[in-house]
Amino acid sequence: MKHIVMTNAWEFGANPFPAYRVNLVYGRNKRDREFLPVKDVTPMTEYRVTADYGRIVLYVDTDKVAAEEAKAKYDAAKKAEKPESTWTPTADLKTGHPILPEGKFRVIKTKEKGTLLVVPGNDDTNRCLLFVGCSGGFRGGVGLVGDGTTGTVLKSCSAGNNCDSSIEVIALLEAGQSVAFHTFGRRTNEVYVYTWDGAKVEKKHFSKSEWDNRNVTVSIDDAEVL
Repeated sequence: MKHIVMTNAWEFGANPFPAYRVNLVYGRNKRDREFLPVKDVTPMTEYRVTADYGRIVLYVDTDKVAAEEAKAKYDAAKKAEKPESTWTPTADLKTGHPILPEGKFRVIKTKEKGTLLVVPGNDDTNRCLLFVGCSGGFRGGVGLVGDGTTGTVLKSCSAGNNCDSSIEVIALLEAGQSVAFHTFGRRTNEVYVYTWDGAKVEKKHFSKSEWDNRNVTVSIDDAEVL
């Protein structure tokens, strides 16, 4: 199983016990919290190397040396293209999210209290533990789309006020399964779908009308000819 984090809202901390935590706050009393405990598994720091203002992804993984090498290789190649130039584009190396080591953790539910917990263990299944979220539109809201969320949502956290809102979830996805959000507001009415294809998470965007009509079949047998 692979762990993918596509949001900055979930943070890993050891106090008072190791867990991923999210704390959404939107003004007075507009608050929601959730956490996923982690026992005896140490998350690894993810490194991301990008270029061309993030449009080119050179490296995303947990090996810092490999990340530095990817940056150095790109920088050297760009310098070689125009050795006489006083400025050349360089790659960006950023420290990303703490992620669980691939295939070396399991998500369990205790029998006594039904507590969800990350524990050590070999998990060679082609699944994804996805941390992802979405913001609501101005003076609107956001929520999960039932017919687009085919994976198992383990945790959900949402909060908002009259102007802003957001939702954060942890989902367990088999290959081909998705998490979908509907975000709406004064100038927003859209659906975002995150699908695990067995190798990566693919993000797709639809207008709400496109989403509602995506499976509609139209009969032309009795149509009026104009």
